[in-house]
Amino acid sequence: MEESGRRCAVCSARDERALVQVLLIGGSATTLCGSHALMHRRSGQGQRTVPELRASLGDRRGRDDRRHDGDELGAALAAAFGSEKRGPQRRRA
Repeated sequence: MEESGRRCAVCSARDERALVQVLLIGGSATTLCGSHALMHRRSGQGQRTVPELRASLGDRRGRDDRRHDGDELGAALAAAFGSEKRGPQRRRA
């Protein structure tokens, strides 16, 4: 088992209330936060090592802005709540 100070092996979260142990292929265990444990369970991929786990479940927030790829809802929300909608007198202080 990789103890690593009881933190998520992917994102390093340390909140004990959200940490769980998961088994990797081959029987080794590691600690994941609830979000990454759910992603691991749903992925259907078999990871054998922590580096494989990090590579498959790593941060996905770095993706490009997808509003310009035909996402009508995203474009509508951006237009509705964008700063160009508000004049200087209507902006919050």
